[in-house]
Amino acid sequence: MERGNTDDSMTTAHSQGQVKGVSRFREVLPQVLASVACNFVLLDLNLSLAYPTIVIAQLHQKAGPLSLNDVQASWLGSIAYICQPFGSLSSGMLVEWLGRKRFMMLLNVPFLLGWLLMCTAPNYVVLCVASVIVGVTIGLTEAPINSYIGEVCQPEIRGMMTACAGTAYQTGFFLEYLLGTVTHWRTVAFINAVFPVVTAVYLSQVPESPIWLLSKGRNRDAEKALCWLRGWVKPAAVKEEFSQLIRYNEETMRKAALRPPPDVEQPEANALLDLEGHKTNSKAPAKPRWESLDRVRDLFRLPTLRPLSIVIPFFFFVHWSGITSIRPYMVHVFEGFRVPIDPKWATVVMAGTGILGSLCLLLLIHSAGKRFLSLCGTAVCCAACVLLGLYAFLVPEVADPATRWLPLALFIVLAFTQSIVSQIPWTLLCEVFPFRTRGLASGITAAACYIFLFLASKTYLDIESGLLLHGAFWFYGCVSFVGFLFLYFRLLETEGKTLEEIENQFTGKVNARGSE
Repeated sequence: MERGNTDDSMTTAHSQGQVKGVSRFREVLPQVLASVACNFVLLDLNLSLAYPTIVIAQLHQKAGPLSLNDVQASWLGSIAYICQPFGSLSSGMLVEWLGRKRFMMLLNVPFLLGWLLMCTAPNYVVLCVASVIVGVTIGLTEAPINSYIGEVCQPEIRGMMTACAGTAYQTGFFLEYLLGTVTHWRTVAFINAVFPVVTAVYLSQVPESPIWLLSKGRNRDAEKALCWLRGWVKPAAVKEEFSQLIRYNEETMRKAALRPPPDVEQPEANALLDLEGHKTNSKAPAKPRWESLDRVRDLFRLPTLRPLSIVIPFFFFVHWSGITSIRPYMVHVFEGFRVPIDPKWATVVMAGTGILGSLCLLLLIHSAGKRFLSLCGTAVCCAACVLLGLYAFLVPEVADPATRWLPLALFIVLAFTQSIVSQIPWTLLCEVFPFRTRGLASGITAAACYIFLFLASKTYLDIESGLLLHGAFWFYGCVSFVGFLFLYFRLLETEGKTLEEIENQFTGKVNARGSE
């Protein structure tokens, strides 16, 4: 890629003097507010992911008109995950068509429908139907969230804002587990139905991604959005950055026009905007008829293929390293380890620990870097799983009361470290893919992520049955160890780098440390 025509032109750093006469606080505040909109969507998402834990804990093997056996519990705990790839695979195309903001607003409708079905569900089938609706919707959220944060934030706060998304992720689990501990599962679903309404209202107040607006020829709307995002400033204050956005958009369209099939006539590329950001008399260039096919072909080019080959396995190791696998069955697992507190409150403790871990990621990601945190976190997850397995293997049924605190402490360590590690691949989605394939590649990666989630959740009870409790955790410890080796040899450091530098790493123009 030529310098000056880069993905990072859409997130120009403050240090380059793009926004003049504006305090740093005023410049950053609107970007934070825009990112919070994504956090509200993530809150909807994670309330949905945590909800099966509550339902299974209250209905599994319980007497009553609505009860779940082992098979039904395993499906209810995982069915949403297997539905999510269907949403993820289509979200990449839909988000390019509808836009990031509008698409996120529309997603609140099925979220609301799902919660209303759950709070009124008369039987197991309706619970599964609601889970399917919510599962597909969760998959649809990934592409717009990752694209939006990456495109509205400047490089020096982009990592922090994506880490804030991790805090929203963990907060959703904490709120859901707390509600499930103190009230009925139907009441929890009714309370959850309020969040999509609040989210839609909040989203209506933030702007669309400027680069998406430019890609649709809406240059004046793009300029207004950029002014909002850089501190509610006048167009003159963002003139230089807006010019770079224009050049980037024209370069993207030019590259698309240079790759037609041999049997298709090359359309004339008319300039849409001049470098000052004004409309010209020329018409917007016609989009090539093969554009969608060419986006698919771009997936197999190095700038996209190499990040895919790292992030997708990263998600696999994250979801097969303990917490994700047992999440729907946490109460059951805590009962198996005979923790010294009520197992339901133990889930609340775990979720609260996850919030602390996500805050730790927020504070450390810029200074420590994603690679270091990933390696340390994966190593600790491996050790915690092995020690939990050792405890389950050695400690007798009736253990000393003081000894029973040990597995709870290990679970807290596991929850803390995995809350850090599990958010890092999501932050990578915001920056490792080129703009042209970001939506599609993010959707594919999220689909793979949720397939791994489904398999990990659906198979836990079978793994525990076959390997026993200690063998299950030793298995997850082995997976974490392999994950550590993979990340050590393959994961590149991206923190603090511009999007151009990151893309050059994956095309081989610079090495993993960023040197030419």
